[in-house]
Amino acid sequence: MYKVKPIYDDVILESADTSSLRGVEERQDRCLDQLDKLQKRLAVIEDECCRKKSCSSNVKLDMVIGCCVGSPAVYLTAVIARKTNCLIKVFTHSSNDKEVDSTVNNKLLRVNNGESSYTGLTLIYKKTANPHFMAAPGRQVAVSGTSNILRYVSRVTGDASLYNESDLESSALIDEILSLTDALELRMNGSKAEVGQLLNTISGFLSSSDYVAGSYFSIADIALCCTLTAMDPKTCTQYTEVLPCTYSQISLRNESFKRVFGLDSWDRNLILDQV
Repeated sequence: MYKVKPIYDDVILESADTSSLRGVEERQDRCLDQLDKLQKRLAVIEDECCRKKSCSSNVKLDMVIGCCVGSPAVYLTAVIARKTNCLIKVFTHSSNDKEVDSTVNNKLLRVNNGESSYTGLTLIYKKTANPHFMAAPGRQVAVSGTSNILRYVSRVTGDASLYNESDLESSALIDEILSLTDALELRMNGSKAEVGQLLNTISGFLSSSDYVAGSYFSIADIALCCTLTAMDPKTCTQYTEVLPCTYSQISLRNESFKRVFGLDSWDRNLILDQV
């Protein structure tokens, strides 16, 4: 058999340009050093993300929500309690001049009963035009608006899936819908023309997507369903071409929301029974 001559023989090694080899070694060392720095940076980022996730999942609410009897905020309180897994306390302020439905109160007090050990929400019935909340009772001026309650909860829990402010286009659309639901809430007992115009405007957003503010479930959907639930049933029945579509497309696609309003069709009485 023939003997094969080694590739790296002494002649080649001796004739090699040692300066170029040193250059390759230096570049390799620099690459390894940069890789080591990147790995350390990645470890820091992963640690920060884990801490943020842990903090957001362990957030405990301590909110006081004030509203009139029959306000959308009543149903919103139940949704928030489900979402954050906390209990509800219900009180009546001396300014309240409306009869409180004890059956609704009992249902609110049973939300997450046996599943949670802390009370994160206090609901106070009072005479007020707009619902409001305080996250630091005694140290904060009350902030008005159902939409602002939802924005605050999304921010404090870090739930970007419901309201992602870093997505400017999406958050702008959600804010637009929230302004419409706020207007609808203020005009629930207004003229048929005003209510009809708002409902038709809102339903127009459902013509091109499954949800009211785009292709995913958001706080706009929660605000709309709570507002529709609080409306006079007689008013709702006048817009049957709007509400079934609105409700079925919103409620049945989100498990946490369906847990409160888990229905197959629009029925206000059934919705109350699900709270």
